[in-house]
Amino acid sequence: MTTRALSFASAGGAAFAIAAVLANQDLLALARLTLCGAALAAAAAIDLAEHRVPNRLVLPAAAACAALTLASGAGLHPLEVGLALVALLLVFSLARPAALGMGDVKLALLITFGLDGHAPRALVLGLALAALASVLLLAARGREAWRWAIPLAPFFTAGALIALLP
Repeated sequence: MTTRALSFASAGGAAFAIAAVLANQDLLALARLTLCGAALAAAAAIDLAEHRVPNRLVLPAAAACAALTLASGAGLHPLEVGLALVALLLVFSLARPAALGMGDVKLALLITFGLDGHAPRALVLGLALAALASVLLLAARGREAWRWAIPLAPFFTAGALIALLP
């Protein structure tokens, strides 16, 4: 992992930890959110630089967040709603791979396991932020912007952090 990605991971972990403390989360939730924030921010840095989301970062973080969620006894209902959204994104990714990559679907899975019940709001906020940025890009660059691919990881990360704020 690059120095830039490590810096982003540190900042993301700290930001999500602060959000957890502000929301009076327990110790397991604090650990889960810190891990999720660090992984999301590192993925955002890599996605910005390389237009890819590395499996070796996202999948272990998602598994660890899932374990921490289940260990906290939060129940399965919040995960079911998030997993339904991940399934919807997966179908869209398979139908339109140029519009939504599999790395973005895996990020949605990380958000689902990391944010517990806040995942649906986080994913919708992330997609809305990406749509707003796309509209602004189109307004600024015109027709040439249609050929550009924007990385979704930074928008998903921002949406996840905003969803956590009280």
